[in-house]
Amino acid sequence: MTTIQIEYHAPTTLAQAVALLAEHGAAAAPLAGGTDLVPALKYGVLRARHLVSLARIPGYRDIATTAEGGLAIGAFATLADVARSPLVREGCPALAEAAAQAGSPLLRNRGTIGGNVCLDTRCWYYNQTEAWRASRERCQKASGERCYVNPKQNVCVALFSADTPAALIAVGARATLAGPAGERTVPVEALYSGDGLRPLAKGEAEILTGLVLPAPPGRSGAAYLKHSARESIDFPLLGVAAAVVLSPGGTIASARLAVTGVRSAPCRLPEVEAALAGRQIPAEGDRELG
Repeated sequence: MTTIQIEYHAPTTLAQAVALLAEHGAAAAPLAGGTDLVPALKYGVLRARHLVSLARIPGYRDIATTAEGGLAIGAFATLADVARSPLVREGCPALAEAAAQAGSPLLRNRGTIGGNVCLDTRCWYYNQTEAWRASRERCQKASGERCYVNPKQNVCVALFSADTPAALIAVGARATLAGPAGERTVPVEALYSGDGLRPLAKGEAEILTGLVLPAPPGRSGAAYLKHSARESIDFPLLGVAAAVVLSPGGTIASARLAVTGVRSAPCRLPEVEAALAGRQIPAEGDRELG
């Protein structure tokens, strides 16, 4: 375990939190549930010297319906809150399923959906103790030059492995961020750079404050499936979310599929989406689309 000196800040407003993050820059990190951040500090993976707690900031934990019939989810809501919310279970079952499969019951009761969406990329060679990492040449994500996963490729291929972003992308959710320049809203997929080193396409002082999910169209459904080494605790080796709209004739009018755990960002599967259009829903066990 790495011993470091950390200054703890407990702002009571979002503006104060943004100002603290802006003041301390790369030396600061926002602290919500801390289920990923605290282990990263202990392992020496994260070098933050200022923790900006979001715990005392009110107003960003609610789950409610929007005027358009969609869902508005505060980023500070816990994964357990999202998984068991009747509004989410009815309005976006794929998200409820993804939240219910993230981590363990203990982690879901502490970790937030905002933290899950903003999870750092992971790698077997990087997410180890500092002593373990010091026993070999540092990898690119640890400010070195090597990639142990793919030595011939001169880029970091650390994987993004959070569960909920795949479901959010599949249903077309949008994310709201607050920063020094004000508030902005972007599609959830736009939060990710695809870079294993710096996976989030947001400013250091920007805080994810909420998620807005559109109302599901008629004759539609969505689901999330996860494959992992163990049913509890483990990150997905592969997570797949699908949102499908059926035509009046029962064929697939449109489909949105997103995966997690396979690249440095959650991503859509446009070729699979195109192959599904106009088809009957594949029967369980089907292995080929066309």
